[in-house]
Amino acid sequence: MENILYMGLIILFIILSSSINALESNQKRIESKLDRIMEHLGLPEPSREYISDELKSELSELVMENKKVEAIKRLREATGMGLKEAKDYVDSL
Repeated sequence: MENILYMGLIILFIILSSSINALESNQKRIESKLDRIMEHLGLPEPSREYISDELKSELSELVMENKKVEAIKRLREATGMGLKEAKDYVDSL
């Protein structure tokens, strides 16, 4: 009985691993297409210039209140930035 359970878990692990790999591959393909589209249209990479003054002041207030984690979370929600990039930005305020 235990052998069947172990085999089932192994099969489940293999299936999940394969699905994750497929999703990562699709994400890379989509990001590559998006990069080519942005380059073709002459659009710049999203950067700090795209953060509104209103959001900047909100983030500054959160930092002044020692709520850096909340500021990072708010920035990520508003811009879609990665964790490290958002942390670096908040640290620079």
